Amino acid sequence: MEQKGLEDFLANAALLAAHLSQQCDKASSELQQTASAFRQDVTQGQAQFASTTRSALRESLAAEIPAAIQGLGEATDRFHRMAERLQVQQQSLDRHARFLGWKSLASIAIAAVAVLAATGYVAWENVKRAQEAQVQAAVLQALEQVTITSCDGHPCIKLEDGLRRWPKNDEYVLVDVAPATRLDAGP
Repeated sequence: MEQKGLEDFLANAALLAAHLSQQCDKASSELQQTASAFRQDVTQGQAQFASTTRSALRESLAAEIPAAIQGLGEATDRFHRMAERLQVQQQSLDRHARFLGWKSLASIAIAAVAVLAATGYVAWENVKRAQEAQVQAAVLQALEQVTITSCDGHPCIKLEDGLRRWPKNDEYVLVDVAPATRLDAGP
């Protein structure tokens, strides 16, 4: 993986993490707004409850106790339904916030694994290059110990004693390029 591709991937992963963080912040903000709305609804419910209670007292004093009890029951039922709706919304927002949190963690983990894999690949490539450089260095070192030249148009090298030599200068060993091209038959 090239450096530019890795940088682009990391930039995209960072943008994804930022987007998921924004989604979490948005969900948190919505939860706070819902809580604020719930407080207002509770305040209104308390005011309505107080009003209904006063109204019921008046009606009961007017000998209409059954109608007052029914009004109180309806107000209480409305209040309970409102509280249940708010609780369901809050649970939904909590699940959504947890999902976004796990999604962010997964994205960061995937980005970390990708960075680790890219680093491993680059290290592996560097090891291969180092091994190739060692082979090339060994060849260069060997070339420093021999002389390669041309002897009457035939390739030859200057090596150790005991090898087939060029008759005009016995410091050089003949290299057979093709089996039919020999200058002498003896060792």
